[in-house]
Amino acid sequence: MASEFKVIIIGGGMGGLTLAHACLHQGISVELYDKRDLKAMLSGPGGIFIQHNALRVYKLLNSGQLSQRFYQQGGKILKGGFFSQTGDHLYINSPEFIREDDLGVCLLRPELQQILYETLPPEIVHPGVAFENFEDIGNQVRVSFSDGSTVEGDILVGADGLYSKVRARLQDQERLEEPVYSGTCCWRGYFNTSSLSLDSRYSWAEFWGQGHRFGYFDVGGGRFAFYAFNNTSAGGNDDAVGGSLKALRSIFQDYAEPIPAIIDALDPEKIYRDDIVDRAPLGSQWGQGRVTLIGDAAHPVLPTLGQGGCMAVEDGFELAKQLSVHTGSADNVSELLREFEAHRSQRVTRVFNTSRQIATLAQADTAIGCWLRNWIYKLTPTRLADLQFKWLFDYQPKP
Repeated sequence: MASEFKVIIIGGGMGGLTLAHACLHQGISVELYDKRDLKAMLSGPGGIFIQHNALRVYKLLNSGQLSQRFYQQGGKILKGGFFSQTGDHLYINSPEFIREDDLGVCLLRPELQQILYETLPPEIVHPGVAFENFEDIGNQVRVSFSDGSTVEGDILVGADGLYSKVRARLQDQERLEEPVYSGTCCWRGYFNTSSLSLDSRYSWAEFWGQGHRFGYFDVGGGRFAFYAFNNTSAGGNDDAVGGSLKALRSIFQDYAEPIPAIIDALDPEKIYRDDIVDRAPLGSQWGQGRVTLIGDAAHPVLPTLGQGGCMAVEDGFELAKQLSVHTGSADNVSELLREFEAHRSQRVTRVFNTSRQIATLAQADTAIGCWLRNWIYKLTPTRLADLQFKWLFDYQPKP
């Protein structure tokens, strides 16, 4: 690899920051730009799962210091599962099914972002700089920003999320078309467990009702993140019912404990609501020339499996590893990017499809549909039910 080789990343979320770490790990020069100011870039609602497939990447980066920091800050993913609205067990999962002591670790999003940011050299990340366009100038790509500045590099990576402007520019658009609405909105946030009595056997749980579900998971420090889904029209808000807390109480009032108690413990000022969306997979090619995409910019998925961020982590590591064999040839760059995209497409498409399938089951909104769903899970042996998830953990990054 040529020593002057440089990667330019647009987007300072989990995927972009992880790619920056992975580039440095491979000896590749990297610069990251994000349109948000630093405070906004390091924020985010609720918590996030870093499951073992992604955690294996972090164990290879920074001499394992990132994974150590995550465990110190967050909560281990241990035993947990799906329950009916009345609290009956539907499916219980434990780390033994992947022969590990845990399934990974969960953190609050701002704390994850902070760790990923502060463990990079300070000159790498440039917040408050908005991407505008790119131009392939032959042996490099020139990136322009809304303030009139430009920078040149060998590769441009769009890690700028669901409404990726890099992806829009690849498609000669100013803004991407709207994503596909799932029919479901989601509330997210976190709560302190000091006043609650949660079942100590489970580090996570998800309760399934009729057209709605509620989940929570350990994010460390006596705190749990929560999420709540409800089938509803797009673009809604909770103003008509007096706010998010009242909306949650109304929807989940008939759920078994601890759900009503969790809702009572929430701070109404720290509840975030949005619509849940995805985009159809791009296939085996995500970019062109010296430009590619990773994470939600390339393949946003429903959060059913908790794998959206994990796929971005895998992307970042695999891309940096692919670029480490760059020979200095301009043609070689494009070939490497297309090989990376083709290599990743099958796995992320499977995650997309499985996420939609399980979301359809979890959000069943008829009485007969819920009854059938619950009995299917109850009657399925655990070892067989585990197979719907085990393949996710088979990913083994190679140094």
